[in-house]
Order: sequence, then C-alpha cells, then structure tokens
Amino acid sequence: MDDISPDLIEAVDPIAAAMMSLPGVTGVGLGFREEDGEFFDELAVRVLVADASAVPPDLVPDIAGVPVCVVEFPVEPLFSPDTTRYTDIPGGAQIQQAPGASGTLGAFATDSSGNTVALTCHHVAGNPGTTVWQSVAPPAPFGQPPDMADAIGTTIAVESPETQTIPVPAGTQLLLGRPVDAATISLDQLGAGRSATGSIADLGTVDSTKPPRVGMFVTKRGSQSGPTGGFITGIALYVPWDVGSPPFGHRYVMSRQYEVFFDPSTCPDGIFSRGGDSGSVVLETGTLTAVGLLWGGRQQGGRRAMLCDITEVESRLGITLA
Repeated sequence: MDDISPDLIEAVDPIAAAMMSLPGVTGVGLGFREEDGEFFDELAVRVLVADASAVPPDLVPDIAGVPVCVVEFPVEPLFSPDTTRYTDIPGGAQIQQAPGASGTLGAFATDSSGNTVALTCHHVAGNPGTTVWQSVAPPAPFGQPPDMADAIGTTIAVESPETQTIPVPAGTQLLLGRPVDAATISLDQLGAGRSATGSIADLGTVDSTKPPRVGMFVTKRGSQSGPTGGFITGIALYVPWDVGSPPFGHRYVMSRQYEVFFDPSTCPDGIFSRGGDSGSVVLETGTLTAVGLLWGGRQQGGRRAMLCDITEVESRLGITLA
C-alpha cells in the first residue's frame, strides 16, 4: 500500500477524535484493511474496539470515502513488575518508580545541555522529581527513607496527555491529548560500579531516527517480552490513555498513534509485548534506526501494541537519540 496522504489524515483526524466518545471504541485511525486477523493491501479506517461482539450500533460503514474495518484491541498502558538487575544498564532494562509501577528503560539520549539521560514513558517514570530505580524500587517503611542503593536518578521532563491543559471538544467529551507519552530520567544517582552501556540489549546502539510508516517492519526489546518483531498496520490513531484521573468531563487520549501487529517468525510465543514493556524504543527491522516509543498494548500480553513517533518524542523533550 502506498503512503497515506497527509490530506486524508487531516480529513479523518477530527472524525476519529469524535468517535472516541462511542462506547467500546478504543482507537480510530488509518491503515491496512483487516478481516479476522488477515491483512489486505487496501486502505481502511481501522476502528479498534474492546469487544468485537459489542460493536457500537451507529458505527458508519465508511469515513471520508474510506471503508471501515473493526478490530478487537483493548488498549492499555503496559507497566508491570520485573526483577532483572544490570550492572551495565542497557536500553531494554526494567525500571521502577515505586514497587509495582514499572516499565522499560528504552534507550539513552543526549539532552539540550549535553547530558546523557534515560528515555522511557511518562506513565513509567512519574512526574519530574520522582526517583527511579533499576530494577526494583525498594519498599519505603513509614517514616523511613527508601534504600537508594539501586536508584539511577530522577525524572527530569515529561510529555503526555496529562500535561495538556487546553481541552478539545469531541462529541460528549472534552479531550486532553498529546501525540507522545515520554519522559527523561537523569543518571546522577548511579551507584559505584554501575554504568549505562548506551546500547539496547540484543539490538545495538541507535544511530538515527525517523518517523514510522504503514507497512514498516519493526523490532523492539522490552523488559518483559525481550526482542520481538512486527509491522505497522495503522497510523494517525486516536486511542484512550487510561492513566491518572482527568478532570471531570474530560478524557485523556493519545493522538496520531501507530499500531503494530506481531510477526510470527520473531514472536515464538505469539506475543509482541506485555505489561512491563512500556518505554521500549522501537527500531526499523534490520537497522539501528529508531522509529517509535512503545507505550500500550494488552497487559497480559498480545499480538498488538501502540507506539508514538520517536521524532515527536525527540522534539517535545529536546533530546537526541542518535
């Protein structure tokens, strides 16, 4: 399928945002037509739903002249505990801001001041000033400070729907949206004998970045599911971001997102990602070019995942990966 025109994306964008108010809809965007898990080289509006047996009755058959296909995909932020500890910390390692609130350190980057920082998701790292550990955050008994031995640093900058302040009316809701869920973490608390390798485990060191595109084959290394691969099946998706508590009458959403479907040849257990993989940097397969930051999928593990454009992450956080 040829690249999708920006004009079509602009035409579908406001309709996709409005459809987020339909019950059971978990995403709307453009990409391959899909029927019963089989993909066709035809353009379609991909409507993601939490339950394929409960499709909204007023769903239209086409949008802006493009036929609609319905895909079952409940979208959830992927964070979950792990216990792996690294002396030389690579991208793809597990991190925690508090016991049970964990994800993946995607890669290392350089910020505008020339400092090396760790990159992950906002919902993994917490708000600025939050201490982050690798691999497990220690318990903090009441009235006592936590053990800082495995701390790596504190969250510096964040971008996500939670940082949006101007809502956009959409149907019966007010949407607070951002195209990224990302955060940087300082490395100023690394203990003696620990260091950052600069590379992503099993994959290598990022040498360039570019936006993802429909049909692109991609690879990631998550702290829970390891190295897996898939391909981009949808772009320009609006999907819910069910983190935190938005103001009354508002809803957090991620805009202009990218949907991934697993490649069976690189996912022997049929899983592309699972809880704990949020923050994984996604590369174009066969290269060291970063294209996305993984943040969503199915907690228990699944064939589908959501990522944001890595060039948007760089721009909004003022960092450079390569």
